[in-house]
Amino acid sequence: MAVEFERVIVKIFKMILPVIGILSPLMAHAQDDGFVTKHYGRPRMLVAIRGGRHLNMVCIGTGKPTVIFLSGLGGGTFDWRKVQPAIGKVARACAYDRAGYGFSTSGSAPVDLDNTILDLHALLHSKTISTPVVLVGHSLGGLYATVYARRYRADLAGMVLVDPAFAGQQRAIALAIGPQAAGRMAASDGRTLTMLDRCVALAKSGRLSTPAEAKSDCLDNPPDPDGEVHRERDREEKTYDFERAVRSEFLSANITDAHHGTIDDRQSAVGSRDLGALPLVILTRGNGSDLPGLSAQENAKADAVWREGHDRLAALSTAGSNTIVPRSGHFIQLDQPDAVIAAIRQLLDRLR
Repeated sequence: MAVEFERVIVKIFKMILPVIGILSPLMAHAQDDGFVTKHYGRPRMLVAIRGGRHLNMVCIGTGKPTVIFLSGLGGGTFDWRKVQPAIGKVARACAYDRAGYGFSTSGSAPVDLDNTILDLHALLHSKTISTPVVLVGHSLGGLYATVYARRYRADLAGMVLVDPAFAGQQRAIALAIGPQAAGRMAASDGRTLTMLDRCVALAKSGRLSTPAEAKSDCLDNPPDPDGEVHRERDREEKTYDFERAVRSEFLSANITDAHHGTIDDRQSAVGSRDLGALPLVILTRGNGSDLPGLSAQENAKADAVWREGHDRLAALSTAGSNTIVPRSGHFIQLDQPDAVIAAIRQLLDRLR
């Protein structure tokens, strides 16, 4: 009986050996997964919203109020990897993918300000979130957060804006730098839109996933120094839904009409009002910008407009402030994450 049992075991082992061979790389990959892959490299919480779609949300920690992170144009939930874990120790901290980004489903509607606000409203009024919340928005995500606060003030307990975009910024910069420089800036935006059109076409055809396009400027090239972030960016940027969403957002936020206004500018004016005494913290980059097509002097003028715009945002609330963060570029949450963490924690302390 013992010999027969041993033969059975050997037979079973031989049957599963090929399966183990197939699974072992996957098991090794799972063991090697770091924070970025574990939290941002797979669907976490798929929240049903309007139109039969879902938004993917990544949450860490517990405690009220919930902190909601909004990424900038072309960014992702992983943009908050240096901030979200720290906030998750003192509150429930959630980052989410907009329509077409990450693991969120897209729809036929444009990814513009109005539709993004409607999606965020559906997310915040789902059973997964308890309002009021604290919104933390970076860049274009800051514009979305600001307009959301002005339309749905009761949903918010406070807001932190990280080098945020703001309504009318293209027009203000164009006036400051003069018509010739504004023309160069608009031409640069036009070239970017043409590139995004090409990326959409390549993704739709499946060519972005082929070795021939591995070095494409539609993908994460040059690669992010963080290998996990590079892998997740490339995975996301090969998809048609993502490329289409980025193209739609760029068109709405950056392409101007004859009066230097954008689609988002026009939409942001609807239902806007001041924020009362809403706790509001704005963080502005300390380093100068390097906008394509502009000289150093013209960039300096654009920087002045940027800081003045942030001062005006702070003035929307009687409890608003704007702080310049030294030694930081546009991605303050990556350059100086402690500054963003401190701002959020201080706001949470005020609320409590």
